[in-house]
Amino acid sequence: MSDDNEITVWKVLGTVAKGVGRSVQLLGEGTAAAIGAANAGKIAVETSMPVTEITSVFNTTDKTLRFVNRETARDEREILGQSAVTLKTEQTAGAWVPWYDPPIYGDFNRRHLEIIVDDLPVMYIWQKGDYIYWTNRLDSEGRPAKAYKMGGVTHVGGKRTLVVRHDPELGYSAFLTNTVDGK
Repeated sequence: MSDDNEITVWKVLGTVAKGVGRSVQLLGEGTAAAIGAANAGKIAVETSMPVTEITSVFNTTDKTLRFVNRETARDEREILGQSAVTLKTEQTAGAWVPWYDPPIYGDFNRRHLEIIVDDLPVMYIWQKGDYIYWTNRLDSEGRPAKAYKMGGVTHVGGKRTLVVRHDPELGYSAFLTNTVDGK
């Protein structure tokens, strides 16, 4: 074989190797871009979900209630019987109702609000899909035994006032109204 043929073979092999290397680089860049786009899409979906914000709680019962947000401890408040409290702070305009929608948001333990009377939870509240839900019982796994759509202005998104009631025969219940405080 002549030296000219050897140079040509090496040139061809070198060119093929450069092409393979560039293909691998483009594949890596494409994969990274696809992963980046998927992450951006996930973030966009999570941040585009409507937020329901409880700005105040009105206790129509004679008992003292405790409002507890298991997702954000700063939202805990005590509400005396026949009174109302605001949930506004210097940092927030109210308490966001946590999302619970398994399997995406599957940790009910941290994804709900509680209404507590005499150290016993009497109501659990969360967002799922287009509505706010509640239950008064949990199953053996600590998840809602049965979910009920919250009464009143129950669609997700916007500011609300939570009104808590008690019927001696039916127990505790609540409904949401449009917020009564200044907008």
